[in-house]
Amino acid sequence: MNLDFISQISFFKRKITTKVQKFAKFKNKSSVEYNASLSVKDILEPLVEKEMRDTNKMIEKLFRRLMANRMGLFTIVKFDIENYFPSISLRYAYEYFIKDKISEKYHPLFENYCDNVKYNLAGLPPSSNFADIMSNALKDEIFDFFHVDGLTDCFYHLNEFVLLFKKRVNEIYIKFGILECIKKVFYKRNKLQFQNKVKVKTDDNGYKFLDDTMLPKSFTWLGYKLAITYGWQGIGITLDISDENMEHFRKAIFDAVKCNFEDEEKMRLMIYSTTRNVVTNVHRQGKPDKVVSISPFRFYKNFKKYPDLIGDNTKRFMQGVILDAFRQQFIPTPFYLKYKNSNSGYNLWYNFLSNKSIVLNKSFGWSYTKLYNTIKKYPKIDIHSLSYDDLAKTYIELFVIKL
Repeated sequence: MNLDFISQISFFKRKITTKVQKFAKFKNKSSVEYNASLSVKDILEPLVEKEMRDTNKMIEKLFRRLMANRMGLFTIVKFDIENYFPSISLRYAYEYFIKDKISEKYHPLFENYCDNVKYNLAGLPPSSNFADIMSNALKDEIFDFFHVDGLTDCFYHLNEFVLLFKKRVNEIYIKFGILECIKKVFYKRNKLQFQNKVKVKTDDNGYKFLDDTMLPKSFTWLGYKLAITYGWQGIGITLDISDENMEHFRKAIFDAVKCNFEDEEKMRLMIYSTTRNVVTNVHRQGKPDKVVSISPFRFYKNFKKYPDLIGDNTKRFMQGVILDAFRQQFIPTPFYLKYKNSNSGYNLWYNFLSNKSIVLNKSFGWSYTKLYNTIKKYPKIDIHSLSYDDLAKTYIELFVIKL
């Protein structure tokens, strides 16, 4: 059966940090085509390098590598692939990197999907898996090319790569090598009707080269700013990520003031600023199992291990983000925020160092009474007959920030 995937797809634009990007989505999620695309995604899942999906672990590993080599010779190269998703020919990816790794019974489905959609449109269920598989192929090729040149690590997240060398390597040679690897992975066998259009970014934002002779220097990756100077490293967040996180507070403040719910406003701000996660389940041994993010600050996990290395700009942001959110909207600062208190529950920096979190488990976390009394402050929510688990679910629905 031939499915007409492309007729079921619509396009829209979304602002991601400072950029506006084009995405695709299925018009009808009950259509046969949508469910078939989910099948394609599931079949590809075992081929994806799971390690590269966890950006927190990658950033921490990268930072540990930098710290371990703080006094030695090194070369760091960061490069991005321009407009990556729609530059990948699906048929090419399937023929040369997927076909021989999946069961033959799936071949007709993949051929139908690849030939009908043609390019890897961002936003469709299988799109990240196709991109990851091709990025992993590029990573393998980069290691093969540079293994004699002291390459120790190649990190990637979709289209963003960072290479670490344990010695100084000539920049022109590295650029040449990256282009050769791109050609070998995406163009060497590109004889199909729909060809790849993959290009490496060469501008200042998409490419960065530095070695131990160029210190002090810094580079950004996945929203983090990594600073390197003589014998010392520093970590922080980029300006666009600061703006993105500030927006969570602006919205919470605006909605609360508009509805004139001072208690709700106070409660939301307290929860957003004091909490990094909510633990909702436990293993049999009683250890936390599932963590749900409440705070919009995804960098907490990596920062908590290096408080002394956090940059001044990031520290100031964490200390003043809530007050600044009020000021930027010209909203009078509530009495409980008027005076700066370094030990305030509304000071992200203090809460960060205090390692605060919320455990929604009645055995060793918040009690039923505390959870009930916390939620009952929220207007128009009937909770008097709810079980502990239902209260926990209600709490998460009210306050978990969708990132």
